Amino acid sequence: MESVRAAANTINVQTPNAALAQALVRSLGRGTAIAQGVRYIHVGHDEWLAAQRELLDEVGTDGHSETKFVRGAYGAGKSHFLSVVQDRARDAGWMTSHIECKVDEVQIDRFETLYPSIAKKLLSQKLLDTRADLPDELSLDPIRFLLEQWTRTQLRAAGVKENGLTIPFDSDNRLYLQFQKGLFRSNLPSDFSRALAGFARSSLMNDFETMNAISRWLAAAGEKVRIPTAYLQKPNLGVKNSAVTELRSIGRGTAHDAMRGLLWLIRSAGYRGLVLCIDEVEELAKLGTRKRQDQALQALREYVDHAGGEGGYRHLCMYLAATPEMFEGEQYFPRYDALATRIQALSPELNWRAPVIDLDRTLLEPIQMREMAFRIWAVHQAAYGALPTEELGPTFVSDLVLKIVETKMRIAKPRLLARVMIDELERARQTGRAYARPDDLDAVVTKAAARISLEAKA
Repeated sequence: MESVRAAANTINVQTPNAALAQALVRSLGRGTAIAQGVRYIHVGHDEWLAAQRELLDEVGTDGHSETKFVRGAYGAGKSHFLSVVQDRARDAGWMTSHIECKVDEVQIDRFETLYPSIAKKLLSQKLLDTRADLPDELSLDPIRFLLEQWTRTQLRAAGVKENGLTIPFDSDNRLYLQFQKGLFRSNLPSDFSRALAGFARSSLMNDFETMNAISRWLAAAGEKVRIPTAYLQKPNLGVKNSAVTELRSIGRGTAHDAMRGLLWLIRSAGYRGLVLCIDEVEELAKLGTRKRQDQALQALREYVDHAGGEGGYRHLCMYLAATPEMFEGEQYFPRYDALATRIQALSPELNWRAPVIDLDRTLLEPIQMREMAFRIWAVHQAAYGALPTEELGPTFVSDLVLKIVETKMRIAKPRLLARVMIDELERARQTGRAYARPDDLDAVVTKAAARISLEAKA
């Protein structure tokens, strides 16, 4: 396989560890790439991605919010593109959250269905690194992780050394004074301020019950929470206070306030902001009535104007992914002028900073697809070792890419390439030196394309 290895080396392929590579191979066999593995196979869309990096730098500095739409046919790589944006954002110090409307049962017109998924799916590079160091049976709740990070920043600001010998009362008093200078003077919703203060001070007391309850509350678990009132008042050594303060559950009337608080918390914990990706926006077509669909379209218009936060969201970049039908169908975006006029292109020429990232206009070139094929080969080798055959060398890759480029079926060709490439690599691994490349590569590509086409209609 020296010829394959040499071809892969010319494109500077990086590979994951064996466990991640195996998981990535399995996902590629389904035509998708798991979020943690996108960096190892990604090719193309450089201008779009450079524009997003510039945008994140600006929003991370000026504190405003921004919304982009990502347009692409089924299998064109919308989810993949969003994963690449998030992967690079986390490297740059952002938190991310990726929502799938269908899987996460999100209704665009009802923010109270969106907020819990945002909280549950928060990710940062620090969180990923910490999870990687833990046994598989242990999991880290992202909200709890974020609250603990924020608490440590507050303790440092208060001059309390972590794992130091400072007496508990002095630590508690310093923390309360720190809150008086910052948290209690903020314009955060009162319940949110109480929750943060309660978590930080309960952590000093090793009050895990209260810490867990506040974590569930902030994640919108749908329950009211009672915390000791003493955590919200000036420490009073030796005086017992059995009173409790109730926090109203996060729901329809409070979800927007909770989101503003969450964005504040993310920044205060040391991150640049939040990159929020909402996939499968076309699910709004399944909302039962025209009124509900209109409400969803209005919500999208609000997202474009101020990321859905009624002017109060800061340090937020939102990406909304949808199929071309939503942009072209008379029953969807075009029927709602307030939205359509905000996102329609002003020129036929590409503008990389336009409201709509149109992936269908920047399809992969044959040379890029060839590079993608070698990246997939390198991931497979990282997962299972080198194959004892030359049958899947550069000639096969070039022939496969040519057949896929030439196919007349309207289908996302990167997904088709991934499916066929993984299938052949797995056959070669299982049969060893007995492997023989397909005699009729046309038939293989056509069959795989037909299967993917059926999946798109399902």
